Amino acid sequence: MTLRAFKCQSVSGRRECAENALTIVELMVTMVVFGLTIVALIYSNLYGMRQDELVNSKLGASDSSRRGFEVLMRDVRSAKIWLLGNGNLSSFTPVANGSAQQGNALKVCLSTDTNTYILYYFDTSARQLRRGHSGAGATKMIAQNLTNAMYFRAEDYRGVMQYDLSHKDVIHVWMEFAQFQYPMTKVGPGYYYDYYKMEFRLTSHVPDGP
Repeated sequence: MTLRAFKCQSVSGRRECAENALTIVELMVTMVVFGLTIVALIYSNLYGMRQDELVNSKLGASDSSRRGFEVLMRDVRSAKIWLLGNGNLSSFTPVANGSAQQGNALKVCLSTDTNTYILYYFDTSARQLRRGHSGAGATKMIAQNLTNAMYFRAEDYRGVMQYDLSHKDVIHVWMEFAQFQYPMTKVGPGYYYDYYKMEFRLTSHVPDGP
């Protein structure tokens, strides 16, 4: 089978037509090359969209974390007294002296008055980090979509867990995330990220605290 096309031109006042042919093999090769080009363009576009989602999720996680944990860092650095324990805003139990200084809650006092405080705690049922203060019934969400790996821990400068309250230590905060909120990106097998956590250490800047 041959596809024929005609090209006409004027020669010495006469109109002559030359016959050009395109075989079925040439047509099939052209279609295959064109199809491969289209497939390559589609895959390139999908790859670009995936990379865009990766970048957006990283930027969204970093930005939301910066906004939320900036408050936590400011409170800890301004603390006169702080205690680690377990519970929530209505029921906080500090870790006893001599026990491992680790818990799901952190009590921060900006003065020597321990009745006036700010409390951070991990709500394990809702998988959130929340912030509240004395005299208030409501709390504010700082982070969400957390896994069960979340705690506050007191450590020395070497990263060793502390068991006493004789001096100020470094507060080690550990959180693992199940997904990002904006954009909605899940974490785990088969998703963009296999593992995502935030881990940082803070200490008070007040020199005369306990």
